[in-house]
Order: sequence, then C-alpha cells, then structure tokens
Amino acid sequence: MTFNNETNIVIGNKHNNEQLQHDHRTGAVITIYDCFVCSLPICDQFVFKVNDNHFHSLCLNCSECHAKLLDKCYSRDGSVYCKEDFFKKFGTKCASCGNGIPPSEVVRRANDYVYHLQCFACLICHRQLNTGDEFYLIDDQKLVCKIDYETLKNKEFDDTNKRPRTTITQKQLEILKQAYNTSPKPARHVR
Repeated sequence: MTFNNETNIVIGNKHNNEQLQHDHRTGAVITIYDCFVCSLPICDQFVFKVNDNHFHSLCLNCSECHAKLLDKCYSRDGSVYCKEDFFKKFGTKCASCGNGIPPSEVVRRANDYVYHLQCFACLICHRQLNTGDEFYLIDDQKLVCKIDYETLKNKEFDDTNKRPRTTITQKQLEILKQAYNTSPKPARHVR
C-alpha cells in the first residue's frame, strides 16, 4: 500500500487492503482498492466488499449464472453466488435427482428425504404423487406408488410358487396321446 502526500490518496492492492485512519493534520484520506476479479484499481463511487475482497460493481457477478450481484450474495471457497445458485450447489439435495433445492422452491418430503415436486413420482409408472397418495420407499429413497408396489409383490409371489416347466420326451408324448385317446379326462396318475 502506498500513500501519496500531495493528493492524500491511499492506493491498495489485493494482498494488503488496510485502510488508513483520517489524519487531521494532512486532510482527508481516500483509499483505493484493487478489484479481486480484474485487479484494476477501484475508482468508482461504490466499492463492494465480500469476505475481505473488494470488487467493482461491474465485476461482482455470480460464479454460476454470471448475474450481477447488487443486493445480496453468498460466498464459499473464494467464489460468490446469487441465492438461487448457492442453494442449488451447496443446499439440500433432492433424494431422487441429486440436484440442489433452492429455499424458495416447494418440496415434498418422505421420512428424512426431500424431493423436487417433479421428482416426487413413482419409479415404475412415473406418475407424480400428490398429497394423500399412498406410496412405498424402496432402497431407502426411491418412491413406488401403492398399485405398482402391490403388483411387484404379487409377481414375486407368483414366480416363487410356480414349479419348473416339465420337458417331455417323444416317447412320453406318445403315451400321453394314447391316454387322451382312451379318455378325454385321464386320471392324474395316468397322465
């Protein structure tokens, strides 16, 4: 940081942005900081400061969507974000798609899991589930509507109760034909 006695201007840099106190003997002191983004001196009317970093008004943009940040911003790991992008990246994640959920978005909950409205749907039929619909959570976070869940359970039950298919030789087939020719309804032991 350098101080020019003739103009009473303090010129800073991004590594050492300490402000000097006003000295009544020399007059007013103006501090000029270097912008964190472009490294040029900030001579604007307004200097934006985020976590000890100074910005031109035109250089303070969201790291994700590049929108101008004039009112509020959020910061993490040296990057600044608008509210929506910050919560999408670092906020609560949807249990279905894994994307962040902004705090302004309406969500659905099942146990400890949070879902976007469009993600709160049956895994099998893809029907969006509404308040009051019955559903099951499988694999701890996948949603299945009651109808599809019961269909799956019945199919599994039917598959376990079926006996394996019988393979008949040519000789056995001839004997079976003879049994049916003798009687239209042969006894079980004959078949």
